[in-house]
Amino acid sequence: MKMNKKNIFLIFIFIIVYFLACSLIELYKNVRVNDILNEQEKYLEISYKQGLDRFNVIAENIYVSMQNDMKFINLVASVNDKNLDEKHQELYKYLQDEFSKLKLSGIMGLDIIRPNNQTILRMHKVEKYGDYLSDRPMIVQANREKVHLHGFEEGKSIHAFRQIFPLYKNGNFIGILEVLFSSTKLQDYTMRASNIHTHFLVNKHLFHTNIWKSNTQEHYGQSIEHKDFLFSLNDHIHHNILQESARTIIAPLQEEINEGIATGKNFHLYRVVGEKAQILIFYAVKRFVDDKTVAYLVSYTKSEKLYNFLNIIKMIEIGFSLFLAFVYFMVVSLLVEKETLLNELKYDALTHVYNRKYFTNLVKHKYKTLEENEVFSLVMVDIDFFKNVNDTYGHQYGDIVLQEFAKILKESVRSVDIVARYGGEEFIVLLLTDRENAFKVVEIIRQKVESEFFGEKFIQVTASFGLVESHFNSTFIDDLKKADDALYKAKESGRNKVVVA
Repeated sequence: MKMNKKNIFLIFIFIIVYFLACSLIELYKNVRVNDILNEQEKYLEISYKQGLDRFNVIAENIYVSMQNDMKFINLVASVNDKNLDEKHQELYKYLQDEFSKLKLSGIMGLDIIRPNNQTILRMHKVEKYGDYLSDRPMIVQANREKVHLHGFEEGKSIHAFRQIFPLYKNGNFIGILEVLFSSTKLQDYTMRASNIHTHFLVNKHLFHTNIWKSNTQEHYGQSIEHKDFLFSLNDHIHHNILQESARTIIAPLQEEINEGIATGKNFHLYRVVGEKAQILIFYAVKRFVDDKTVAYLVSYTKSEKLYNFLNIIKMIEIGFSLFLAFVYFMVVSLLVEKETLLNELKYDALTHVYNRKYFTNLVKHKYKTLEENEVFSLVMVDIDFFKNVNDTYGHQYGDIVLQEFAKILKESVRSVDIVARYGGEEFIVLLLTDRENAFKVVEIIRQKVESEFFGEKFIQVTASFGLVESHFNSTFIDDLKKADDALYKAKESGRNKVVVA
């Protein structure tokens, strides 16, 4: 192909169109993918909040029950520095059976704490009591303000979702009750209630020592998502799946995960592995005291919707590229072979007579140049019951009938006359003669068609004709309508005839 300025300009235009279209497709893709990821994030958020609401309901019920238990209240109110050991044992024995039942509801711990922040009893670690929790913001605030608090907070060896309630005897504040729920129970709940596979990640730097390694209440492992995080182990964790995920999903997304965690906000990612699209949602869990993100609830979800959408986008991109390449080479061919193609555009591809558009342009020009004493005739032609031909013999033979019919029309008129396919089985003829001579020509054509056997199956058809004579004051639109009306009359009056308007 010869490269001239026109071709270079054309290539430049197509490159711009290609990159503009690709940018729009990519923009649409990103918006739609983000919608799908946001939808999954919202689903996880709902599941997470439902879990917290469940914790709240359980804790509220425990609190109401214990606040109304006067034996329990009297025991707590009677604690002082001298009898701490004794009251600790009494409270433990009194709550032991009840705590065993509560653990079945997902309770990890139950703490009773004096107004001075000193622990009276830890049901999950009975041997540890009498210490002061003045370094625990939630405990300090609950004792100071005597209010119900709930939130996520780490201890020395465990993290927990905590519910803290003020305890009273006869209107006098006597201490606080702390109910602890583990992240493991939250994971179990999301798995059972919503079938969402989750990890709970907690920042390892929250723990001042490595005591978490020997913790029996909450077991941890090194997170596959980030070096600074541990994940809470539960019954749904499968190490072989984790290792496979680390290799196929986490490793390729590691940089993006690091960037997302650095923001301390919710974020989501996806990765296509084989014939599956895996969505990762990192839902930020904030610490009560400073609203700082110290943990994440991470979900792994296979999304058929996302996978199908990405495939559609891929097909659109491939299809558009192929389409643009096709259009480019078509346009180049048009430029190179302009004269040849312009000539081909005059004709109907099936019948090789003029097409409607070219015929219309020719005839409109003829009307404009018509002299005062000049006349010609316009003929609308329609093959009768052509649908029956297609239905009986198939469209292939219908095409043969159209081709041979057009040949009869063309061979029956002079070279100065014009024959065109107007649409479907309808043709139009311009005869440069008056009405009388035109009628004779058309009648001969009608008889030829009637007696002709079309194709190898010797199909017989007839045709109807509508004829109008055009004069100096005529318009193409008016005459076309008259010819069409005449054709309609020919059909209505029995077909296989010529009607003159």
